[in-house]
Amino acid sequence: MLLVSLVAIPIPAQKQQKPKSSNQNAPKTVYINAKDRNYAQNLGGYYFYDYIFKESRDLSTVCPCKGQDKKLIAKYTYSTFDEAYKNLLTFPNPADVDTREKMTYWHDCVLAPIEDAIKLYESEPEYDVEVKRLQKKQMDNAKLAAKGKPFDTIPFDPKMPEYLKVIEKIRAVVTPLDKQYTDILNVYSTNDRDLREWLNVTGGSPRFYFNAYSAFLKQVVKEWFVSEECKQVQVIEDELRARVATEQPKITPDWFVEGRKREGELVAQYNRKLVDRWIKKAPMTTINKTKEALPKLIAYHKEIEAIHGDDPITQGYITAHTSSKECLKMIFHCYYSNLSLPIPLVRTPDTQEGKKLKLEGTPWVLPHPYEPREEKK
Repeated sequence: MLLVSLVAIPIPAQKQQKPKSSNQNAPKTVYINAKDRNYAQNLGGYYFYDYIFKESRDLSTVCPCKGQDKKLIAKYTYSTFDEAYKNLLTFPNPADVDTREKMTYWHDCVLAPIEDAIKLYESEPEYDVEVKRLQKKQMDNAKLAAKGKPFDTIPFDPKMPEYLKVIEKIRAVVTPLDKQYTDILNVYSTNDRDLREWLNVTGGSPRFYFNAYSAFLKQVVKEWFVSEECKQVQVIEDELRARVATEQPKITPDWFVEGRKREGELVAQYNRKLVDRWIKKAPMTTINKTKEALPKLIAYHKEIEAIHGDDPITQGYITAHTSSKECLKMIFHCYYSNLSLPIPLVRTPDTQEGKKLKLEGTPWVLPHPYEPREEKK
């Protein structure tokens, strides 16, 4: 923080104005009982539960890249940590994740392969073979020692003190971040219905991430009903249903498909605004610290390699090298965990193109366990 000395300058007295309420521009919310919601309202909801009903998670049950796992993992596998850092991804453009289908692609076909690829960064088959050889030798020695038989001791690595100095520098970088990412809240950490469902869907959340989004999540799940997009979608839907009642088509006609597509454009428009707001709420202090840790850890990893040089692989080197490498992978995982977007996106309307026309009713089959009989608006 910069401290600036200011010269006292007399300022004319002004009429004091009342401070504006911080919630003055907050979007309005309204409650409508599940059984009374119209088609457009049922694309979203009032509780987080509304956004995940009939689905196994918060996005979609269909993986758009099924069978492409190996290809996608190979795409995001890098030969060096420098290369991985150079190609570090950031948050997607809201237009690239403005539907549940697109968001599913982001999670299943980008983030998931990246998470698997991190395990393969800086593949070292020869090193792995030597590690297994030394591990086997240790086990054999332990068996011989247990039987009271003589065995060959593994010599002490004279460079171990140098390795330990680097490991201490790595620990100084990793420990503060590790404490933040391992301070996890789970579904039992709150009694709030929306936040419990959210934590259940995400499998828990680091406290810093939960703090950044919890209040915002409770707000945004209740905004869809009174949004302009929701109202416009219902206007289009009413027109479509009126025409269906008049013409009674059996197979979905083109005009119905086009109408549903216009509804979908409105939903995507709403979702883009929601994604943009969500990303702007991201805990950038922690995200930036995580990102800044990577080049430091890469430098320390190289320092260990410089200390080792062309020496034979020893137990001391294995300890230092493996510790450094695993810490790097852990921080890459931590960084990418922030790019997961468990957002309550509004559903895309089904165009029913090429299908037998069937007008959906309410998607509620069973009442939500927390659904009140009535609630004050």
